[in-house]
Amino acid sequence: MSAKIKNGFDSLPQYEKDNKVHHLGINESQIGEGCILTSNLERVEKIKDHFDSAEKQAFHREYITYTGECHGVRMSCMSIGNGCMPTEIAVEELRHIGCRRMIKVGSCYAIDPDIKPGTIFVPTGACRCEGATLEYVNIQYPAVSDLDAFFALLQSAKELGVDVKTGIIRTHDGLFLESPFAHDGVKERIAPWQKVGVKCVDNECATMFTVASILQMQAGCIYVVTDNLETGEALDYEKEYGPLVDQIIDVALLAMSKLIKGEEYEI
Repeated sequence: MSAKIKNGFDSLPQYEKDNKVHHLGINESQIGEGCILTSNLERVEKIKDHFDSAEKQAFHREYITYTGECHGVRMSCMSIGNGCMPTEIAVEELRHIGCRRMIKVGSCYAIDPDIKPGTIFVPTGACRCEGATLEYVNIQYPAVSDLDAFFALLQSAKELGVDVKTGIIRTHDGLFLESPFAHDGVKERIAPWQKVGVKCVDNECATMFTVASILQMQAGCIYVVTDNLETGEALDYEKEYGPLVDQIIDVALLAMSKLIKGEEYEI
C-alpha cells in the first residue's frame, strides 16, 4: 500500500473487494513499479503490444490496465480517458496501490508557429489553466515535470535517435475552444500564451504534474504534435500518426525502465 506522506494531502483509499481501488478496478498485485498513461482507450492496446509480455488486469470505467515485462522490469500501461478529473483520479489511486512513477504519452496541439506537426514534444512544465488542481492548491504552485522523468525521456529519445523539442505547455478544459475543432476566436485565445513563450496546448498535463508533485510521485510526459493552431498545418493522420505514436511509446517505455532501475543520465 502507499507510504504515508507528510504534507497533509494523504487521501484515503476507497477499496472494493480484494482491495481493488474504486475507479481503476485493480489492486497492488496488479500494477507494476511504473505506469504509462494515455488518454485514448484504443492507444493503450498499442502500448501493450510494445511490451515483451503483458496481461490485461482490468477494464473499469475509462481505465484499461495491462501489466507485464518490458526492458527487464515489471511495468503497466493504462488508459485514463480525456481531461483533468479522470487524470487526477488515476494519479491518486495509483499512489494508493503503490505505483509512484508515471509517464503520459499522447498528442497535443502547437501554438508556436515554429513547431511543426510531427514534432515530438516533452513538456518541462505546464500552465495550470484547468480547474482540477485549484481544488488542491492555489495557482502559484507550479506544474512541472519530475526532473528524473524529464531527463529519462531525453536520454531515451537520444538513445533511440528520436529528435524532441521541449518547453511549456498550457493545459485547459475547453477542447472545443482551443483545438482544430474549435469555435471562432482560437487565435485570439492563444495569442497571450504565444507572447510569453508557451509552445503547445493539451488537456491533462498540468493536472498530472501538479498532483504527482504534491503526492511525492514521479511524472513525465511525451507528446506527438498533431496540428499547429497558428499556421493551420496538420499531420497526414493516415500516413504519419501511427509511426510517430510508435516512436513516443518506445521512448516512454525505455524512460520508464530507467526510472525503475534508478539509472543516471548523461544529458
